[in-house]
Order: sequence, then C-alpha cells, then structure tokens
Amino acid sequence: MDKSGGFHSSTSSEFKTAAIYAALAGASYGILGVLQILVGIGMVNPNSIIYDPIGGIMLVVVALVFISGVRPLLGEDQEGYAYLAVGSILGGILFTLQLIILGTNALGWWLQLEDWSEWILLSDLTPALLLFIPVLMISIPMHREKQGAKTQTDNEKEDVD
Repeated sequence: MDKSGGFHSSTSSEFKTAAIYAALAGASYGILGVLQILVGIGMVNPNSIIYDPIGGIMLVVVALVFISGVRPLLGEDQEGYAYLAVGSILGGILFTLQLIILGTNALGWWLQLEDWSEWILLSDLTPALLLFIPVLMISIPMHREKQGAKTQTDNEKEDVD
C-alpha cells in the first residue's frame, strides 16, 4: 500500500473545487440560518414560513463547520476534507430530524387528530430539508472521488515498490 493509504493524492484544482463547495454550502446554511433566527425573534417579516430560531442556530453551526474547512482546503491540507464530511453529517442529522417531524405531523393529520387538522405540508418544509438535498448531491461524488480508484500515478508507484 502506498503512503496515501490507498487514496489518490488531491490536485490543486480538487482542493480549490472542494473549498468553493465548502464556502457555498456554508454561505447557504449561514444565510438561511440567520434569516430563520431573525424571523424567529421578530426582527424580520413574521409572515414568513421559516420561523424557528433554534433551527436557525443549528443551521449556523453547520455553516460554521463548512466555512471552517475553506482555509485548510485552500492551503491544500487533506484535513480540510474532514470539515466537509462533518458538515455533511450534521446537515444529514438535521435533515433526518426534520423528516421525522414531517412524518409525525403527517401521521397526526392523517389520523385526523385535533391539533393537526389544519396542518399543511408547506409548514414543515424548512431550510434543513431543502439545503441537504443539494449538499448530498455534491458530497457523494466528492466522497467517491476521494475514495475512488487509484490514479495512474498511484498504480505506477505500486509497480515500482
């Protein structure tokens, strides 16, 4: 096995692509998280669908994780990919929690329970649900690329060993 543990070495362009991805994901989570906090505390239009300040704080935490990975990735440090992984995991946890909430609310509506008689699906579509889908769509190919088959130069190194 080579020094990279079987992973191929990232090129400068791969680090830059990952840094741009981390910055965009962090900005998206951050902007919507701050907006959710401001609506929740009444500083912005209260007629908005997004009104959960605690959910907003959680989105800001995910944003900070993604943004923390930008500097190491621009410095071509492999550890920067860990920030992307942790941000994706946290986003996935929030996504799963929102799916559970959506499912329980839908079940209450379907069972025609009194508190859920006026429930609508749009009331549970939060940024945690909507942001994770594009993050997942980008994270999977990036993860596969990092774990993927060794590059030709890695295979040549093995032949020399």
